[in-house]
Amino acid sequence: METLIDRARHVASDGLPGPPRILEFGLMPLVTAAFPERTTFLDTRLRWADVRTRAPRSGSLPLRLLKLARRVAGIGRACLAQDYDIVVARCVGPVNSAGHAYPVHAALSLIGLAFRGLVLFAARGPRVRLAVLDVTDHLTIHPRDRAFLRRCDLFFKRELAANPWNTLETVLPRGACAGHARQDPACLALRAKLRPFALGIEATALKTPIPASARSYDLFYAGSAQGIAFRETVSGVLPRLAARGWRIHAPTHRLSPEAFAEAITQSRFCLSPGGVGWDCYRHYEVASLGSVPIFDTRPLTGIEPFLHGREGFYLDPQEDLERALDQLLRTDDAGVDRMTSAAQALVERVYTFDALARYVIAETLALGPSPRTASPPSEALVAAKAGHRQPSLN
Repeated sequence: METLIDRARHVASDGLPGPPRILEFGLMPLVTAAFPERTTFLDTRLRWADVRTRAPRSGSLPLRLLKLARRVAGIGRACLAQDYDIVVARCVGPVNSAGHAYPVHAALSLIGLAFRGLVLFAARGPRVRLAVLDVTDHLTIHPRDRAFLRRCDLFFKRELAANPWNTLETVLPRGACAGHARQDPACLALRAKLRPFALGIEATALKTPIPASARSYDLFYAGSAQGIAFRETVSGVLPRLAARGWRIHAPTHRLSPEAFAEAITQSRFCLSPGGVGWDCYRHYEVASLGSVPIFDTRPLTGIEPFLHGREGFYLDPQEDLERALDQLLRTDDAGVDRMTSAAQALVERVYTFDALARYVIAETLALGPSPRTASPPSEALVAAKAGHRQPSLN
């Protein structure tokens, strides 16, 4: 069966008359790093802290204000020139102003509106495609991104629900419900724009794994429950697994990044339950460092999911977790080594930042020329003849 990544590769290999030119908005370059020769990256971190800084060689206050104004003007010129074929931008998402006074909330809201207006201006007209990336933890699309969903060509959603109508519930047209939306052409058009996405990981994180027989631990887990039921249950199960004789490494203190990576490398399996969002950096970090990830189960749509028993294992929260983990830990070393290799191959093929960038561009190119660019078909007027039948409206 052809996966989304396979289809994207086929489109990329078929290609277009020339490589597409890309404009990327955001806080960090994703597409730009994969296609540096044809991408313009506009850093939208116009932070007032850059103006207030007292760092050495930062210049006087008027000079810093001038630099900020030049950055804004440069962004405006790039959008006005429209010397690109595809615009890639992050979604607006929630304001994230909890705990701040209302003026701060209002200011952040206005900044989000300005960013959205800038992106939509950059993607104006019939020629340019717009791809929006939503990497928030939420299962639904935030209402502030309703305009993006309507105007974009593709909406890449991390935490995309297995039933996509659940993801669309908050952005359907006013008065529409998910049940009715499945028969509404406008809502079906929104559904067709959705694509799965993921956080991913840098390609340099992939390391050569050590043999399973040489590892120090059977299972590693580090994390706080934070009111998440599955994590709370797992925390109670691990001591009982240790009492059965399994080598469990579950430190209660915070590990340094180096110690955390070493613990993964030295473990046959690593628990990687989701947090607020299921998709998390740890999934790909565990596989990249040569361990086998064990996930909890949530009904989501993935680009090319880790398959149970091949690249990882999934736990059903409604099962007896102690018995289920005990069975998984009995996997022989040869099986662990096979799964480690398969998981690393999957991450390298699908979930590195460069692979995700190629996927976004290839999926956008797969849409073909914008239908808005096609000239309307000429209508031939045919003289009516006696007895000529009119088309039925039934």
